[in-house]
Amino acid sequence: MDRVSTMFRLCGKRFLGALGAAALCACTPAAPAPAPPAPPAPAAPFVTAMLNAGVADTTRFGYALVDVTPAEIASVHGAQQAFVWLGGYDDNTCSWSWSDAQIVALFSQYHVATPRTAGYFIADEPNTTRACPAAAGQVRARARLVRSLDSDTRHFTFANIDDPTQFRAFRDTVDVLGTDPYPCRTGRPCDWTLIPRYIAALRAAGVQRYIPVLQAFRGGPWRWPTAGELENMIAQWQRSSWSGEITFSWTYAGGNLSEHPDLLSVLRQVNEDPRFPFPQP
Repeated sequence: MDRVSTMFRLCGKRFLGALGAAALCACTPAAPAPAPPAPPAPAAPFVTAMLNAGVADTTRFGYALVDVTPAEIASVHGAQQAFVWLGGYDDNTCSWSWSDAQIVALFSQYHVATPRTAGYFIADEPNTTRACPAAAGQVRARARLVRSLDSDTRHFTFANIDDPTQFRAFRDTVDVLGTDPYPCRTGRPCDWTLIPRYIAALRAAGVQRYIPVLQAFRGGPWRWPTAGELENMIAQWQRSSWSGEITFSWTYAGGNLSEHPDLLSVLRQVNEDPRFPFPQP
């Protein structure tokens, strides 16, 4: 928004001519333009999860959820809760890595459906190859199985969808949809049109609850973002209806986020205050 740059304004046309230049002295200083509106409040509770953290202490960076398998739930301590990985979906075979019978057995063996659990990571990029047309139905069925084993609706089911053209197909398969547009590639500036395009696609598909996966890694065609670039990513998601943030990744392809305190400082800020006014790119 443009700010008024002059000290005084004309007080009205009726003063012109009669008072001439003297009218300028009777004018009051221009009021400063209002500050830009704060980002909309995200849906509560705001989910914060770090992937591939293992036993690393992520509490001090504002992460409430721990990425674990059913066998690791007992290791979750303090105020943190488990974000339970359930084996995932295999695009090569168009089937689950863990069968329904295995899921049922794991819930029983490790007492998965407890207050220590916050959510279930059911599938990461199912049908990313577009070779599994039944994938959405399979994810929906798996989510129903999980809900039959854990009826507590505070515990959400989650699937990460990387292809915006598939948002509508997966829209009602799980409680919360994730997506992972990574704008910063090696050897080039970040593409600041990417995240807004994904947000528009989520809205067009009618997705009600979604959580973005933030880029904080290096690997393949992607590079480490700078702290300013990470702030820009967050600022773009703040103008959406996001329900939290999941960070990829504590460790990946030989890189370690612990070696990037500048990025962790940004992540801690958004985790502690999702409405913090990060600058827009």
